[in-house]
Amino acid sequence: MEFKIKERIAFEVKLEKSEEGREKVIKFLRDSESEEFDLGKYNNKRMQIKSTKYYPFFSANSENGKIIGVCASDLYDKGLLRVDLLAVDSRYRRQGVGLSILRKVIDFAQKNNIHNIQCVSLVSNKESKKFLKKAGFRKVGKLKKYLGKQDYYLWEYLP
Repeated sequence: MEFKIKERIAFEVKLEKSEEGREKVIKFLRDSESEEFDLGKYNNKRMQIKSTKYYPFFSANSENGKIIGVCASDLYDKGLLRVDLLAVDSRYRRQGVGLSILRKVIDFAQKNNIHNIQCVSLVSNKESKKFLKKAGFRKVGKLKKYLGKQDYYLWEYLP
């Protein structure tokens, strides 16, 4: 099966009031649509952005453009990327889609000097435990009654 991994970045941006500041932010958002977007080229002072939060988003798209897998994440200032969601359509599991998405996440982290990737999985989800181990993540702790009063494992990957 053929598919392509796409990287997109969503932003929370507070604009400067100056016209020049708005133009720079618009250019920044347009540039972010590029497959070769490099977050490291931008810094808040040069961009005149008061507050920006980045949400890297990755998708696996089939040949006809249908999204068959996604990964949403949250980027922190201290070199940490947290994977909030990783999901693959059940019809496309065990075909390398999830691993390909995670490899793209890891490439993004390395390219942008991110030193730690973390995620959580339900303790009861044996499939995700096996998958994360295969992807190179290691279990670093247990979060008791973390979300919805359920227990989760905390996983990390150090690129």
